[in-house]
Amino acid sequence: MKKINLLFIFVSLSLFFSCTSGSDKQKENTANQTKDTVVQEPKENFPKGEIIEKVICKIDASQSYALYLPSGYSTDKTYPIIYIFDAHGTGKLPVSMYKDLAEKYGYILVGSNNSKNGNSWEESMNIADKLFTDAQNRLSINTERIYLLGFSGGARVANGLTIMNGAISGVICIGAAAASSNSTHPRNNYTWIGIAGEEDFNSTEMRKYDKVDLAGHNVKHTLITFEGRHEWCKKEVMDEAFWWLELCEMRKNIKTKNDSLIKKRISPEIKLIETYMQQKKFYEAYVLCKKTINFYDGLTDLSYCFSTYKTLKSNAVVDKALTDEEATWAKEESLKQFYMKGFESGDFEKWKSEIAKLNQKISSGKNKNEVMMNKRVLSYLSLVAYMQASGALKQNQVQAADYFCKIYVLVDPTNNEAHYLTADVNAKEGNQKEAIASLNKAVKNGFNDLPRLQSDSSFISMQNSPEFNELIKKLNK
Repeated sequence: MKKINLLFIFVSLSLFFSCTSGSDKQKENTANQTKDTVVQEPKENFPKGEIIEKVICKIDASQSYALYLPSGYSTDKTYPIIYIFDAHGTGKLPVSMYKDLAEKYGYILVGSNNSKNGNSWEESMNIADKLFTDAQNRLSINTERIYLLGFSGGARVANGLTIMNGAISGVICIGAAAASSNSTHPRNNYTWIGIAGEEDFNSTEMRKYDKVDLAGHNVKHTLITFEGRHEWCKKEVMDEAFWWLELCEMRKNIKTKNDSLIKKRISPEIKLIETYMQQKKFYEAYVLCKKTINFYDGLTDLSYCFSTYKTLKSNAVVDKALTDEEATWAKEESLKQFYMKGFESGDFEKWKSEIAKLNQKISSGKNKNEVMMNKRVLSYLSLVAYMQASGALKQNQVQAADYFCKIYVLVDPTNNEAHYLTADVNAKEGNQKEAIASLNKAVKNGFNDLPRLQSDSSFISMQNSPEFNELIKKLNK
């Protein structure tokens, strides 16, 4: 097949990659609420205990944010706040996902509707500055407890802002770690917690950031993982990040320390470490020991964890697992570079062969590290194919878009976006029947964005057809 000129598309990739008992609950809330002794202008009384999808910034009407105030919110008190940065500028999504945690711990959630992938660092700083100013003027915020949370490109923004802003106490990064800012040296005295899906193509980056980049800096940090891909984690996983923020505050402000709650939360972890040791699952015990020490150091008796961790550090099984993990990092990076060159070849038959091999290794693999690595590579290829296909479509490079869409469907056949973009290509090529078939596959795999479909110019010529109207009926249901 003729090689496709992809230079104009690959330039954009660098921008992206450098882009889920009542008395104790009451105590958790009480620890976060302090009397506001600073004389300020009266704060606004927004609805409490419900999601407000769009609060318009007073200083810039083009900017807005989703807001959640816990049901016990009062303008007579101040509350910790988490500013959230989604990769697609959809503030309501993470606010909706984590509102129950905001309720549980007594936090304000503010999700930007403007910060998204594709913004320059200067644009991101401008958006954040107006967001912070508007919220500070209108909400009762504990200015000693300002946190940021971001996913993917939004995590890079959140981390960059934290590194540069001494007023931010901590940051939660999901699915990415390297900051969008130019700063490579983190400031001291803030907290960082990373969350990564085991199949996330940025998982290795996050592990390295936690183990290497933050090593030697006075930054309290840890990384937790979950079974998933490059996505917002479930609230059960995010609960650990909220609890991390609580523990960091207890270390800083001893008056907020809650011994009974600490005991309740740490006991199951200690029991699990003991179980792992009995079952000779030494690496699992090592990982959990390290995490428990990171979470509870200085807050409770960790003598068992420290002694066990010290023993496990010289354990041959643990040493081999750590060595294998680092070797996997290098192999994964090599595979990514290999497949990146494949995007330029234009040889789809070679792609079918290579992806079949990857899937075979995943289905028959015995080594968990190898299986997870190959899943991450597939996840990486899915993202690159999406970026390439969507970039080509924006520049009306239909032939290139068709090639990339074929790869996208091949590596991620249950991704509704892969089928939607394929339908877009088919429509541009005048293949209405194939376009409808691809749209139906997109719907079957979860596509439900009716406004996007109805406003997409690629499908204007199809909108009066019975097949398209049937599709609209499906989505309306």
